[in-house]
Amino acid sequence: MKIIFKTLWIIACIPLVSVFLLASFSIFIPPASFSYISILSLGFPYILAVYILFLIISFFAERKLAYIMLIILPAATFNTVNTFALRTPITWQTKKDSSALRVMTWNVQSFTNYLRKKKSVSAYKTSKDSILATIKTYNPDVVCFQEYSNIENAKRRTSIRKQMDTLGYHYSFCSKDRSGSLPKNPNVLLESGVAIFSKTPIKDTGRVNINHDENNENLVYADILFNNKPVRIFTAHLQSFTIYKDTSEAKNGDENIYEITYKRRKAAEYKVRETEIKHQEEVAVIREQINKSKNPVIYCGDLNITPTSYNYRSLKGNNLQDAFLEKGSGIGNTFYKIGPTLRIDVCLADKSLQVQQCKRDKIKLSDHYPVIADLSWKK
Repeated sequence: MKIIFKTLWIIACIPLVSVFLLASFSIFIPPASFSYISILSLGFPYILAVYILFLIISFFAERKLAYIMLIILPAATFNTVNTFALRTPITWQTKKDSSALRVMTWNVQSFTNYLRKKKSVSAYKTSKDSILATIKTYNPDVVCFQEYSNIENAKRRTSIRKQMDTLGYHYSFCSKDRSGSLPKNPNVLLESGVAIFSKTPIKDTGRVNINHDENNENLVYADILFNNKPVRIFTAHLQSFTIYKDTSEAKNGDENIYEITYKRRKAAEYKVRETEIKHQEEVAVIREQINKSKNPVIYCGDLNITPTSYNYRSLKGNNLQDAFLEKGSGIGNTFYKIGPTLRIDVCLADKSLQVQQCKRDKIKLSDHYPVIADLSWKK
Protein backbone atom coordinates (compact mmCIF):
# COMPACT_ATOMS: atom_id res chain seq x y z
CA MET A 1 0.00 0.00 0.00
CA LYS A 2 2.85 2.35 0.84
CA ILE A 3 4.48 1.75 -2.56
CA ILE A 4 1.16 2.41 -4.33
CA PHE A 5 0.73 5.69 -2.41
CA LYS A 6 4.27 6.83 -3.29
CA THR A 7 3.72 5.96 -6.95
CA LEU A 8 0.44 7.89 -7.07
CA TRP A 9 2.07 10.84 -5.34
CA ILE A 10 4.91 10.95 -7.86
CA ILE A 11 2.41 10.74 -10.73
CA ALA A 12 0.49 13.66 -9.19
CA CYS A 13 3.64 15.77 -8.79
CA ILE A 14 5.01 15.31 -12.32
CA PRO A 15 2.44 17.60 -14.06
CA LEU A 16 2.78 20.14 -11.23
CA VAL A 17 6.56 20.28 -11.71
CA SER A 18 6.07 20.76 -15.46
CA VAL A 19 3.56 23.57 -14.97
CA PHE A 20 5.79 25.15 -12.32
CA LEU A 21 8.79 25.21 -14.65
CA LEU A 22 6.79 26.75 -17.49
CA ALA A 23 5.31 29.39 -15.16
CA SER A 24 8.75 30.16 -13.73
CA PHE A 25 10.18 30.95 -17.17
CA SER A 26 7.10 32.81 -18.46
CA ILE A 27 9.05 36.08 -18.79
CA PHE A 28 11.18 34.46 -21.49
CA ILE A 29 8.37 32.92 -23.58
CA PRO A 30 6.56 35.18 -26.09
CA PRO A 31 2.75 34.77 -26.02
CA ALA A 32 2.77 34.79 -29.83
CA SER A 33 4.86 31.60 -29.75
CA PHE A 34 2.94 29.84 -26.97
CA SER A 35 -0.25 31.64 -25.94
CA TYR A 36 -0.98 29.37 -22.96
CA ILE A 37 2.01 30.91 -21.18
CA SER A 38 -0.26 33.90 -20.53
CA ILE A 39 -2.46 31.80 -18.24
CA LEU A 40 0.53 30.39 -16.36
CA SER A 41 2.04 33.86 -16.06
CA LEU A 42 -1.08 35.25 -14.37
CA GLY A 43 -1.28 32.21 -12.10
CA PHE A 44 2.39 32.16 -11.07
CA PRO A 45 1.92 33.23 -7.40
CA TYR A 46 -0.69 30.50 -6.90
CA ILE A 47 1.35 27.90 -8.77
CA LEU A 48 4.35 28.75 -6.60
CA ALA A 49 2.27 28.40 -3.42
CA VAL A 50 0.92 24.98 -4.48
CA TYR A 51 4.41 23.85 -5.50
CA ILE A 52 5.86 24.74 -2.09
CA LEU A 53 2.98 22.94 -0.37
CA PHE A 54 3.60 19.79 -2.43
CA LEU A 55 7.33 20.11 -1.75
CA ILE A 56 6.71 20.08 2.00
CA ILE A 57 4.35 17.09 1.76
CA SER A 58 6.91 15.26 -0.39
CA PHE A 59 9.41 15.28 2.46
CA PHE A 60 7.00 12.95 4.25
CA ALA A 61 5.64 11.08 1.23
CA GLU A 62 8.73 10.56 -0.97
CA ARG A 63 11.94 12.22 0.18
CA LYS A 64 13.88 11.66 -3.05
CA LEU A 65 11.17 13.50 -4.96
CA ALA A 66 11.30 16.30 -2.36
CA TYR A 67 15.02 16.80 -2.97
CA ILE A 68 14.46 16.94 -6.73
CA MET A 69 11.67 19.52 -6.26
CA LEU A 70 13.91 21.49 -3.91
CA ILE A 71 16.69 21.61 -6.52
CA ILE A 72 14.17 22.88 -9.11
CA LEU A 73 12.70 25.56 -6.79
CA PRO A 74 15.31 28.28 -7.63
CA ALA A 75 13.86 28.37 -11.16
CA ALA A 76 11.14 30.58 -9.64
CA THR A 77 13.71 33.28 -8.80
CA PHE A 78 13.13 35.32 -11.98
CA ASN A 79 9.40 35.74 -11.42
CA THR A 80 9.61 35.89 -7.63
CA VAL A 81 11.83 38.98 -7.65
CA ASN A 82 9.45 40.65 -10.13
CA THR A 83 6.36 39.74 -8.08
CA PHE A 84 7.41 40.41 -4.51
CA ALA A 85 9.20 43.46 -3.10
CA LEU A 86 10.89 41.62 -0.24
CA ARG A 87 11.49 44.37 2.28
CA THR A 88 9.95 45.87 5.40
CA PRO A 89 7.36 48.56 4.52
CA ILE A 90 8.90 52.03 4.30
CA THR A 91 7.02 54.93 5.88
CA TRP A 92 5.80 57.28 3.18
CA GLN A 93 7.12 60.82 3.51
CA THR A 94 4.31 63.20 2.59
CA LYS A 95 6.68 66.11 2.06
CA LYS A 96 8.92 65.24 -0.84
CA ASP A 97 12.57 66.13 -1.07
CA SER A 98 13.23 69.41 -2.86
CA SER A 99 15.42 67.59 -5.39
CA ALA A 100 12.72 65.01 -6.24
CA LEU A 101 10.15 64.73 -9.00
CA ARG A 102 6.92 63.21 -7.70
CA VAL A 103 5.03 61.21 -10.32
CA MET A 104 1.57 59.68 -9.96
CA THR A 105 -0.04 57.17 -12.33
CA TRP A 106 -3.71 56.24 -11.99
CA ASN A 107 -6.33 54.45 -14.05
CA VAL A 108 -9.31 56.54 -12.95
CA GLN A 109 -11.98 54.44 -14.73
CA SER A 110 -13.35 57.53 -16.51
CA PHE A 111 -13.70 59.05 -13.02
CA THR A 112 -16.28 56.28 -12.33
CA ASN A 113 -19.65 57.99 -11.84
CA TYR A 114 -18.45 61.31 -13.23
CA LEU A 115 -21.30 61.50 -15.73
CA ARG A 116 -23.96 59.85 -13.63
CA LYS A 117 -26.81 61.96 -12.26
CA LYS A 118 -27.76 61.59 -8.62
CA LYS A 119 -30.94 62.54 -6.83
CA SER A 120 -29.35 63.42 -3.50
CA VAL A 121 -28.55 66.92 -2.32
CA SER A 122 -24.88 66.41 -3.21
CA ALA A 123 -25.97 65.61 -6.73
CA TYR A 124 -22.66 66.41 -8.35
CA LYS A 125 -20.27 65.23 -5.66
CA THR A 126 -18.84 62.11 -7.29
CA SER A 127 -15.75 59.94 -7.11
CA LYS A 128 -14.17 62.52 -9.36
CA ASP A 129 -14.06 64.95 -6.45
CA SER A 130 -12.39 62.39 -4.18
CA ILE A 131 -9.87 61.52 -6.89
CA LEU A 132 -8.97 65.19 -7.31
CA ALA A 133 -8.74 65.59 -3.52
CA THR A 134 -6.33 62.65 -3.39
CA ILE A 135 -4.18 64.24 -6.09
CA LYS A 136 -4.17 67.49 -4.13
CA THR A 137 -3.03 65.62 -0.99
CA TYR A 138 -0.09 63.90 -2.67
CA ASN A 139 0.69 67.01 -4.74
CA PRO A 140 2.65 65.22 -7.50
CA ASP A 141 4.56 67.23 -10.08
CA VAL A 142 3.27 65.02 -12.90
CA VAL A 143 0.05 63.00 -13.10
CA CYS A 144 -0.52 60.28 -15.71
CA PHE A 145 -4.14 59.25 -16.22
CA GLN A 146 -5.43 56.15 -17.95
CA GLU A 147 -9.11 55.75 -18.88
CA TYR A 148 -9.21 59.53 -18.67
CA SER A 149 -12.50 61.19 -19.59
CA ASN A 150 -13.35 64.87 -19.82
CA ILE A 151 -16.20 67.16 -20.87
CA GLU A 152 -15.78 70.78 -21.89
CA ASN A 153 -18.46 73.51 -22.02
CA ALA A 154 -21.15 71.49 -20.24
CA LYS A 155 -23.58 73.48 -18.07
CA ARG A 156 -23.58 71.16 -15.06
CA ARG A 157 -20.13 69.58 -15.30
CA THR A 158 -16.87 71.35 -14.58
CA SER A 159 -14.17 70.03 -16.84
CA ILE A 160 -11.41 67.89 -15.35
CA ARG A 161 -8.86 69.96 -17.25
CA LYS A 162 -10.07 73.17 -15.59
CA GLN A 163 -10.15 71.56 -12.15
CA MET A 164 -6.63 70.23 -12.60
CA ASP A 165 -5.61 73.73 -13.66
CA THR A 166 -6.83 75.11 -10.32
CA LEU A 167 -4.58 72.54 -8.59
CA GLY A 168 -1.58 73.93 -10.41
CA TYR A 169 -1.46 71.60 -13.42
CA HIS A 170 -1.42 74.27 -16.11
CA TYR A 171 0.10 72.02 -18.77
CA SER A 172 -1.47 68.89 -20.22
CA PHE A 173 -1.63 66.59 -23.20
CA CYS A 174 -4.38 64.06 -23.99
CA SER A 175 -4.30 61.19 -26.49
CA LYS A 176 -7.93 61.82 -27.49
CA ASP A 177 -8.51 58.18 -28.41
CA ARG A 178 -12.14 59.15 -28.64
CA SER A 179 -13.24 62.75 -29.06
CA GLY A 180 -16.07 64.79 -30.51
CA SER A 181 -19.13 66.84 -29.62
CA LEU A 182 -22.63 66.00 -28.50
CA PRO A 183 -25.08 65.67 -31.43
CA LYS A 184 -27.65 67.85 -29.67
CA ASN A 185 -25.11 70.36 -28.40
CA PRO A 186 -22.05 70.85 -30.64
CA ASN A 187 -20.49 73.18 -28.06
CA VAL A 188 -20.09 70.35 -25.54
CA LEU A 189 -16.82 68.57 -26.31
CA LEU A 190 -15.89 65.09 -25.13
CA GLU A 191 -12.44 63.51 -24.98
CA SER A 192 -11.05 60.32 -23.51
CA GLY A 193 -7.95 58.14 -23.53
CA VAL A 194 -4.75 58.72 -21.59
CA ALA A 195 -3.43 62.08 -20.43
CA ILE A 196 -0.41 63.72 -18.83
CA PHE A 197 -0.81 66.72 -16.52
CA SER A 198 2.22 68.67 -15.35
CA LYS A 199 3.00 71.61 -13.10
CA THR A 200 6.17 72.12 -15.11
CA PRO A 201 5.99 73.54 -18.65
CA ILE A 202 5.83 70.84 -21.32
CA LYS A 203 8.52 71.31 -23.97
CA ASP A 204 7.38 68.72 -26.50
CA THR A 205 4.60 66.17 -26.94
CA GLY A 206 3.82 63.19 -29.13
CA ARG A 207 1.13 60.64 -29.80
CA VAL A 208 1.63 57.16 -31.30
CA ASN A 209 -1.08 54.64 -32.08
CA ILE A 210 -0.41 51.25 -30.48
CA ASN A 211 -3.63 49.49 -31.44
CA HIS A 212 -4.73 49.57 -35.05
CA ASP A 213 -8.09 47.82 -34.77
CA GLU A 214 -11.45 49.18 -33.63
CA ASN A 215 -10.12 49.67 -30.08
CA ASN A 216 -8.15 52.80 -30.83
CA GLU A 217 -5.50 53.27 -28.12
CA ASN A 218 -2.51 55.57 -28.14
CA LEU A 219 0.77 56.11 -26.38
CA VAL A 220 1.52 59.73 -25.48
CA TYR A 221 4.63 61.42 -24.21
CA ALA A 222 5.56 64.83 -22.82
CA ASP A 223 9.04 66.28 -22.35
CA ILE A 224 9.67 68.39 -19.27
CA LEU A 225 12.71 69.86 -17.54
CA PHE A 226 13.49 68.29 -14.18
CA ASN A 227 16.22 70.16 -12.31
CA ASN A 228 17.31 71.68 -15.63
CA LYS A 229 17.62 68.28 -17.30
CA PRO A 230 15.13 67.00 -19.90
CA VAL A 231 13.10 63.89 -19.15
CA ARG A 232 10.40 62.26 -21.29
CA ILE A 233 7.22 61.03 -19.59
CA PHE A 234 5.32 58.24 -21.36
CA THR A 235 1.89 56.88 -20.54
CA ALA A 236 -0.39 54.34 -22.20
CA HIS A 237 -3.21 51.92 -21.51
CA LEU A 238 -2.68 48.47 -22.98
CA GLN A 239 -5.73 46.66 -24.34
CA SER A 240 -8.17 45.41 -21.71
CA PHE A 241 -9.11 41.75 -21.45
CA THR A 242 -12.88 42.55 -21.53
CA ILE A 243 -13.61 39.23 -19.81
CA TYR A 244 -16.86 40.56 -18.34
CA LYS A 245 -18.06 42.46 -21.39
CA ASP A 246 -20.62 39.82 -22.31
CA THR A 247 -22.61 40.34 -19.10
CA SER A 248 -24.36 43.18 -20.93
CA GLU A 249 -26.25 40.50 -22.84
CA ALA A 250 -27.87 39.39 -19.62
CA LYS A 251 -28.86 42.96 -18.77
CA ASN A 252 -30.66 43.17 -22.12
CA GLY A 253 -32.50 39.97 -21.36
CA ASP A 254 -30.94 38.01 -24.22
CA GLU A 255 -29.33 35.43 -22.00
CA ASN A 256 -29.31 34.36 -18.37
CA ILE A 257 -26.35 35.65 -16.36
CA TYR A 258 -25.57 32.11 -15.16
CA GLU A 259 -25.49 30.77 -18.71
CA ILE A 260 -23.04 33.50 -19.65
CA THR A 261 -20.87 32.72 -16.62
CA TYR A 262 -20.80 29.04 -17.59
CA LYS A 263 -19.81 29.82 -21.18
CA ARG A 264 -17.19 32.29 -20.00
CA ARG A 265 -15.10 29.55 -18.41
CA LYS A 266 -13.54 28.76 -21.79
CA ALA A 267 -14.04 32.20 -23.30
CA ALA A 268 -12.05 33.87 -20.50
CA GLU A 269 -9.07 31.63 -21.11
CA TYR A 270 -9.17 32.40 -24.83
CA LYS A 271 -9.47 36.16 -24.23
CA VAL A 272 -6.46 36.19 -21.92
CA ARG A 273 -4.33 34.34 -24.48
CA GLU A 274 -5.56 36.45 -27.40
CA THR A 275 -5.11 39.74 -25.53
CA GLU A 276 -1.59 38.92 -24.38
CA ILE A 277 -0.60 38.34 -28.00
CA LYS A 278 -2.03 41.79 -28.74
CA HIS A 279 -0.09 43.18 -25.80
CA GLN A 280 3.11 41.82 -27.31
CA GLU A 281 2.45 43.89 -30.44
CA GLU A 282 1.60 47.00 -28.40
CA VAL A 283 4.68 46.66 -26.19
CA ALA A 284 6.87 46.36 -29.30
CA VAL A 285 5.58 49.75 -30.49
CA ILE A 286 6.06 51.34 -27.06
CA ARG A 287 9.54 49.89 -26.65
CA GLU A 288 10.52 51.28 -30.05
CA GLN A 289 9.44 54.76 -28.96
CA ILE A 290 11.35 54.47 -25.69
CA ASN A 291 14.47 53.44 -27.58
CA LYS A 292 14.09 56.46 -29.87
CA SER A 293 13.99 58.92 -27.00
CA LYS A 294 17.12 61.05 -26.67
CA ASN A 295 16.07 61.95 -23.13
CA PRO A 296 15.89 59.71 -20.04
CA VAL A 297 12.45 58.09 -19.79
CA ILE A 298 9.78 57.61 -17.14
CA TYR A 299 7.06 55.23 -18.26
CA CYS A 300 3.77 55.22 -16.32
CA GLY A 301 0.72 53.22 -17.26
CA ASP A 302 -1.86 50.49 -16.94
CA LEU A 303 -0.16 47.46 -18.49
CA ASN A 304 -3.04 45.02 -18.05
CA ILE A 305 -0.21 42.51 -17.61
CA THR A 306 1.66 41.31 -14.53
CA PRO A 307 5.41 41.46 -13.83
CA THR A 308 5.65 37.72 -14.54
CA SER A 309 4.94 38.22 -18.24
CA TYR A 310 7.20 38.34 -21.27
CA ASN A 311 5.62 41.67 -22.18
CA TYR A 312 6.54 43.28 -18.85
CA ARG A 313 10.14 42.16 -19.28
CA SER A 314 10.21 43.51 -22.85
CA LEU A 315 8.80 46.87 -21.83
CA LYS A 316 11.12 47.26 -18.86
CA GLY A 317 14.14 46.34 -20.96
CA ASN A 318 17.63 47.00 -19.64
CA ASN A 319 17.35 50.74 -19.11
CA LEU A 320 14.27 51.02 -16.87
CA GLN A 321 13.70 50.12 -13.23
CA ASP A 322 10.41 49.32 -11.52
CA ALA A 323 9.85 51.95 -8.82
CA PHE A 324 7.73 49.58 -6.72
CA LEU A 325 10.35 46.84 -6.72
CA GLU A 326 12.99 49.41 -5.77
CA LYS A 327 11.16 50.95 -2.80
CA GLY A 328 7.79 49.19 -2.38
CA SER A 329 6.85 46.25 -0.17
CA GLY A 330 4.87 43.03 -0.70
CA ILE A 331 2.93 42.19 -3.86
CA GLY A 332 1.49 45.68 -4.32
CA ASN A 333 -1.57 44.73 -6.37
CA THR A 334 -3.10 47.70 -8.15
CA PHE A 335 -6.27 46.09 -9.59
CA TYR A 336 -8.36 44.71 -6.75
CA LYS A 337 -11.61 43.48 -8.32
CA ILE A 338 -10.44 40.02 -9.45
CA GLY A 339 -7.60 38.92 -7.20
CA PRO A 340 -4.93 40.10 -4.73
CA THR A 341 -1.94 39.52 -7.02
CA LEU A 342 -2.62 41.77 -10.02
CA ARG A 343 0.03 44.49 -10.02
CA ILE A 344 -0.69 45.86 -13.47
CA ASP A 345 -0.05 49.60 -12.96
CA VAL A 346 3.60 50.62 -12.93
CA CYS A 347 6.07 53.45 -12.83
CA LEU A 348 9.22 52.46 -14.73
CA ALA A 349 12.04 54.96 -14.34
CA ASP A 350 15.27 55.38 -16.26
CA LYS A 351 18.28 53.98 -14.43
CA SER A 352 19.86 57.43 -14.44
CA LEU A 353 17.21 58.25 -11.83
CA GLN A 354 17.15 57.27 -8.16
CA VAL A 355 13.87 56.00 -6.70
CA GLN A 356 13.53 57.73 -3.33
CA GLN A 357 10.18 56.23 -2.37
CA CYS A 358 7.19 54.51 -3.96
CA LYS A 359 3.68 53.90 -2.72
CA ARG A 360 0.59 52.07 -3.90
CA ASP A 361 -2.36 53.74 -2.15
CA LYS A 362 -5.19 51.29 -1.41
CA ILE A 363 -7.92 53.85 -1.92
CA LYS A 364 -11.03 52.53 -3.68
CA LEU A 365 -12.14 55.40 -5.90
CA SER A 366 -11.58 53.51 -9.15
CA ASP A 367 -11.09 49.82 -9.87
CA HIS A 368 -7.34 50.60 -9.78
CA TYR A 369 -5.15 51.93 -7.01
CA PRO A 370 -2.85 54.88 -7.76
CA VAL A 371 0.93 54.49 -7.71
CA ILE A 372 3.10 57.40 -6.55
CA ALA A 373 6.89 57.62 -6.78
CA ASP A 374 9.53 60.21 -5.89
CA LEU A 375 12.49 60.25 -8.25
CA SER A 376 15.76 62.18 -8.30
CA TRP A 377 18.82 62.29 -10.53
CA LYS A 378 21.65 60.00 -9.48
CA LYS A 379 24.74 61.90 -8.44
